[in-house]
Amino acid sequence: MPASKLYVVNSVELISSIQRFPKVLAFPPIEAKFATTICASSKEANDILAVNLNCEDGDWGYSHDVYQSMHSALAPGAGLDGMNRVMIQNIAGSLERLKPTENQPTRIGLAEWSRHEITLATTNSVYGKHNPFKQPKVERAFWEFENGLVMILMNVFPSLTARSSYRARKVVGEAFRKYFEAKHHETGSMLVRNRYNTSTENKIPIADIARYEVGGTLAILVNTAPATFWLLFYMFSHPEVLEECRKEVEKIMRISVEEGQPKRTLDITGIKHNCPTLTSTYQEVLRQRTLGVQVRQVMQDMMLDDTYLLKKGATVLMPSLVVHTDPAVWGPDVLDFDHKRFAKAGSSQQTEVKRSNPKAFRTFGGGSTLCPGRHFATTEILAAVVMFIMRYDIIPVEGKWIAPKTEKTNIAAVVMEPDLDIQVEVTPRQGFADGKWDFGLADSKMVFEVPAEDQQNTLH
Repeated sequence: MPASKLYVVNSVELISSIQRFPKVLAFPPIEAKFATTICASSKEANDILAVNLNCEDGDWGYSHDVYQSMHSALAPGAGLDGMNRVMIQNIAGSLERLKPTENQPTRIGLAEWSRHEITLATTNSVYGKHNPFKQPKVERAFWEFENGLVMILMNVFPSLTARSSYRARKVVGEAFRKYFEAKHHETGSMLVRNRYNTSTENKIPIADIARYEVGGTLAILVNTAPATFWLLFYMFSHPEVLEECRKEVEKIMRISVEEGQPKRTLDITGIKHNCPTLTSTYQEVLRQRTLGVQVRQVMQDMMLDDTYLLKKGATVLMPSLVVHTDPAVWGPDVLDFDHKRFAKAGSSQQTEVKRSNPKAFRTFGGGSTLCPGRHFATTEILAAVVMFIMRYDIIPVEGKWIAPKTEKTNIAAVVMEPDLDIQVEVTPRQGFADGKWDFGLADSKMVFEVPAEDQQNTLH
């Protein structure tokens, strides 16, 4: 890649054209290069991955099969609902532990809290009761590995130039090897079972299954944690937005009396289609805080849109940040935080703003490489934030909300990571401190239509 010709594409229309040619403007060759470097997989596994990598000879091969296995596990349905329920109960438990003792506020670092709780809730939902991340050393090692990804990807004597990250990767990989050798995946989610079964069917050695799982964990963690942080940050730093979102959630919350105490019950499923301000705020946060770049390799000479000649071997870059800050797409207020920007047409919550092209929202990518985990990530972020804002108030210890810089965001991240944490004091909401809370998730095949592809293929 470093020596190849680069094409940078910022036009929404051209990006849509690129997505129509997934085998000519291909992602699998790029993904394979990253996977072999990030995961340090063996030559044997790399050779298996390279077979029919771009599906030149039909829809088969390890790359194709593992992607399909992930899609089936993460599509709306029983498998996804099972993961969501575990995640929701984990987040609910972590929020219960925030209750202050002796009437003193609980002090936390908002970014650290989001990272730790999302890490455990996510990995518990994926890996089950034998989740390797329950070991604090594994969780620490994972984030140490993530912190040094740039040097790992440079791949210049990483055992020396990226020593701490290199060692941390080994710790996580070894934990996964033990997990799979003990067959603990059999009590995990459909996602980890599918990935393991697909790998063994393709003759991937178990040590490499573990190495690939380290890379897979990057995909499920590195963006959800900072997205949760930013959504909490924007809500609590904009009191009027917080109040509107709370009122929406209160309308779908049921209150009963149990043993003389109020019991508040909230089905997280209802948020997606009954809280337009909340979901619009979520999308606006992602629009403003997305940094990712979609990458494709040109497999043969082609004319893009009958205008631009793309040469074989070149690399195509599609930076989301440029698209997300284009006034021609989003209007003259593109740099403003407008929490109602994504409110649906006809909604009483919609403001008079330019309606954007849904294909311009690039946080989850698009086309054949649309993020398969988008439904789980969206449910997890919204669930964590809703449960938090309904139970607690927070104020920054330093007195006012100041957005941290994001200059240290790692190369694998799509959502910007805060450089510094924000220390906050957590107190129960007035009028909501007593009684019990019950958070759940009904069986659901409803899709929250964030990317354009979901808006076109909504399941009812």
